[in-house]
Amino acid sequence: MTIGSGLLEDEQREAEEIKKEQRRITEQFLSDVRATFGTPHGKRIFTFLLEQGGVNAPLFSKENDIYRNVAVHDFVVENVLASVVMADEEIYLSIIRERAEKLRHEEEIRK
Repeated sequence: MTIGSGLLEDEQREAEEIKKEQRRITEQFLSDVRATFGTPHGKRIFTFLLEQGGVNAPLFSKENDIYRNVAVHDFVVENVLASVVMADEEIYLSIIRERAEKLRHEEEIRK
């Protein structure tokens, strides 16, 4: 073993340790997301965040709001929704189902 190969092995070992730690952090985060957003109060908070981010709202309203709406929407989708869907897509799907049921119920009341 030469000095160069020893350094290469050290770098590979360090890279593997970094990957392991990143994997551990990601799994811990996903576990936290499942635990938080899998509860009724966590779901309400998540739904609130999605509504504030305009995930279900039209992006194009007044012309001067378009850029802001798109930026907020993209941020929420990429940084909030993506994390939750990656942890457990059923959480988001159940919110969509509940929202659809609420809209159907409101429509029936109006008839």
